[in-house]
Amino acid sequence: MSIEKRDITVWYGRLEDAEAFPDLQYWQGQCDTVKFAAAWEMVLEAHALKGEDLSESSLQRSVASLQRRESF
Repeated sequence: MSIEKRDITVWYGRLEDAEAFPDLQYWQGQCDTVKFAAAWEMVLEAHALKGEDLSESSLQRSVASLQRRESF
């Protein structure tokens, strides 16, 4: 078993004084693979918290049609 090292930044203060998006710069600096892995980890955690079987998960499917309008 390997232990993954993570850098964590902690901020103390009133919620009203907090930055709107404190981790925006961090995520903008990450590659797509890291972002997707983090998103998938959140999906897995959400299913675990709900007690759902991961095999029941699926992507939402929808169909849309876009057409260009002629301007008059």
